[in-house]
Amino acid sequence: MHNSLAHILDNWVEQINRDEFYLVHSFDRLLAEKSSREAYEFVPYMIEAVLLTTDGFLASQLIFYLNCFYGKADTTELHPVLLAKRKELENHISRLRDADAAREYEELKRELRLK
Repeated sequence: MHNSLAHILDNWVEQINRDEFYLVHSFDRLLAEKSSREAYEFVPYMIEAVLLTTDGFLASQLIFYLNCFYGKADTTELHPVLLAKRKELENHISRLRDADAAREYEELKRELRLK
């Protein structure tokens, strides 16, 4: 996992208990640091983070920010890692049985024009 993501996700529950907007502030800072190219190159790390989490809430947040990284990248070009891991990602989200994570993934697919 990318160091910046590992840092954000380390003790994230405790951090949210102290500041309910911890993930928002953390991911907004991370996004602000990235150029459009860097945002596109960060997509695989976000996918990996989604696949590693077993928490539905966290998965929904990560998928939302995955979509934000695509927005910052300003492209609908599908990242090769997304193409390669799409089925695994969909199976993982399905196993989480979290409505918010599923909704965020559907929004990502809509934005990227995935069928």
